[in-house]
Amino acid sequence: MSQKYGKKVREKMIKEITENVSGDGGFVLSSVEKMKAVDMDVLRKTMKKNGSRYLVLKNRLATLAFKEAGIEGFEDLVGEKKILGVGLIKEDPILIVKIMRDFALKNKGFTVSKGYIEGKVIPPERVNELADLPSREQLLAMMLNTMNSPVTGFVGVLSGVMRSLLYALNEVKEKKGSE
Repeated sequence: MSQKYGKKVREKMIKEITENVSGDGGFVLSSVEKMKAVDMDVLRKTMKKNGSRYLVLKNRLATLAFKEAGIEGFEDLVGEKKILGVGLIKEDPILIVKIMRDFALKNKGFTVSKGYIEGKVIPPERVNELADLPSREQLLAMMLNTMNSPVTGFVGVLSGVMRSLLYALNEVKEKKGSE
């Protein structure tokens, strides 16, 4: 007896979603209501440019994929009547959360909800806290500035000593020149 085409498509979709969400980076969930496809394309392009993907899924398929991937804590999605969006995290989770939160601030029908990062379910409050953190590049710049400041201070002190010595020698030269 042959399987129905819809069931094969559903199984293939669940398999693809499972592969995407079971990666090392994690994901951030959002609800999408009354959003235009053009606006969603802007978000998708921004996510793709930053090395990530944004998927819009049915809640039931997402729940089955999460269960198959061994991810717990998202069983309540089945009862929700919202369209589910998943922002996949490949490298920098803070950057992806920032992109999604900024998009949510600009578009009323888009809200960021739970996340799943490093094997842990992150509640919406913590997702917003992550969005407030500086990005990876900003943190690296801050660290380099902190590491560089003692050397910069030392160079400033040495140049101050040399400058004082030059001023003293210049004064001695002027005094000898006027005598």
